[in-house]
Amino acid sequence: MKKILIAFVSAGLFFSCAEKTVKKEQVLSRAFKLYEKGEYDDAKEYFKKAIYEAQNMTTTDIMKARYYLANIYYLQENYIDAIVEFEEFLSLFPTAPQVPEVLYKLADSYLKVSPSPDRDLTYVRKAMEKAEELIDSYPNSVYVEKAKKIIQKCRKIEATHLIEIADLYEHLGKHYSASVYYNLVYDDFSDQIQKDFIEYKIAYNLANADKQYTDEIKEYMRKIKELEKKIDQEKDIEKKNVLLNRKKLLEDHLNKLKNRIRKSRERARAILKHALDRFPDSKYRKDMEDLLKNLEKEG
Repeated sequence: MKKILIAFVSAGLFFSCAEKTVKKEQVLSRAFKLYEKGEYDDAKEYFKKAIYEAQNMTTTDIMKARYYLANIYYLQENYIDAIVEFEEFLSLFPTAPQVPEVLYKLADSYLKVSPSPDRDLTYVRKAMEKAEELIDSYPNSVYVEKAKKIIQKCRKIEATHLIEIADLYEHLGKHYSASVYYNLVYDDFSDQIQKDFIEYKIAYNLANADKQYTDEIKEYMRKIKELEKKIDQEKDIEKKNVLLNRKKLLEDHLNKLKNRIRKSRERARAILKHALDRFPDSKYRKDMEDLLKNLEKEG
């Protein structure tokens, strides 16, 4: 009796294990049918079963199942999961025929989850990277034009980001720093900006560069005067030389700032003359003329 019971238990375990076996014929075709009907939630679960549980799955079967699973996330606008799955697809199947499409949808997904231009641009740069990879590696793909549009959107976001940084520096009175960022956006994103406006902004901030360094210059001058008194009072030659060297170092820094201010004004004048000549109908013309007049007056 005991042997019979053990036999029944063993048989039960065997059939239980057999029932849990998932074959690709049971799930993959079902997944495709559900996908075609647009029943994405159910299709998604069947594709997962095919990928992670089904027996007899070939490399091609897994490739197709992963592609469709990623595409479901994309179609459902679940872009984070789409990114994960598309990235995994590329790492596993870098030569698959779906790669150009995957690169485009991956770029689009990164762009969709990117925050506003005042935030971190990591996802924007990822989007651009994938779009550029698509264009470089598959120049004849039907997705190239879409990839170019993504790149243009990314460039617009990057340009806006730099302008916002420049605006912030200008608001804080850090005019030389603001000019650096305005100049950066002018050099790198000239196709994304209003050129006459940015040229005026560069010139305006260069013309006001001295305001950024007013306190710093005053502090250098104060320290130099203090050192001059100490130098006059110091009798020890070696100590006096140390003080003299320190004074020279401060004077060098002071002169660098003064030269930066002088050159900034010169450059502002040159930019304004160029802008007035190049953009005769600019709505910023009056502002540019007034700024140039003040610079010429100050010498």
